[in-house]
Amino acid sequence: MSLQRNAEAVALDDGTHRWTFEQLDTETAALAAQLQAQGTRVLATLMDNSAAWVVADRAAAQARIVHVPLPVFFTPDQIAHALGAAGVDTVLTVAPMAARWPQAPSSPCMVTGRSLAMVRLPARPVTMPAGTAKITFTSGTTGAPKGVCLDAAAMHAVANGLVAAMEPLDIRRHLCALPFAVLLENIAGVMAPLMRGATCVTLPLADLGLSGSSTFDAARFHATVVAQQPHSIILLPQMLRVWAGYLMQSGQRAPDALKLVAVGGAAVGVKLLQAAHAVGIPAYEGYGLSEGASVQTLNLPGADRPG
Repeated sequence: MSLQRNAEAVALDDGTHRWTFEQLDTETAALAAQLQAQGTRVLATLMDNSAAWVVADRAAAQARIVHVPLPVFFTPDQIAHALGAAGVDTVLTVAPMAARWPQAPSSPCMVTGRSLAMVRLPARPVTMPAGTAKITFTSGTTGAPKGVCLDAAAMHAVANGLVAAMEPLDIRRHLCALPFAVLLENIAGVMAPLMRGATCVTLPLADLGLSGSSTFDAARFHATVVAQQPHSIILLPQMLRVWAGYLMQSGQRAPDALKLVAVGGAAVGVKLLQAAHAVGIPAYEGYGLSEGASVQTLNLPGADRPG
């Protein structure tokens, strides 16, 4: 059943604080106004998963500013390339990361109770397709990140499609387990759940056993899943493989509350899905491509066609 969006329902939960939809809207409007007042055209975010990141994403959309989410694991060279390629004039980040631009003017900015730094950069405007709302960068394997321009309509269409497809599962609590700069999590793990009035659990990536771009601690991840009792999670195949292996070896199972683990980003394989199901992980294959605004297809319980 569809959740009526209730202003008092919890939209974001970071494990310490919770924000209702009304509070999320208030935070979003305040940041959008600040970005518009200072003339920001292209905003980059460089920070860990957090409620503040979600507010920044929504504020950029509300202010019709292009948002460029940057992964914190990008190297300085990759960050510099992305900033230049997208014509970024403002970076919203945490104070330690703002120190990367010692010559740039920076001002403190409070978002969801966190003190962030708003760094203004000298930017040369770049040509991008009309209606571009977000530029997503993938690091790839060849150094310079590749940017893909996306418009708001395409992203909303994908999120709306997911809301409709997942309706029978009655997802009310989604645990964000991938970096928000990954488009798959941004659209399927933030936009879609919030659109249907569900709660997004926005923990720091370290709480999920993730560090850097490739280290994953399955024991820590499982402890967080048990503590948070989500209905849905999105994982990369290698994360699912390590988690399923850990549960098998330790004789544990995934929590019963879990209804959907969507697996995307690379081919999954029937054997891995079977191994996951054997330890209670309701894993289903999804397929995402940045150019298609993420999540081209998603197998769901009752409509499962592996491979």
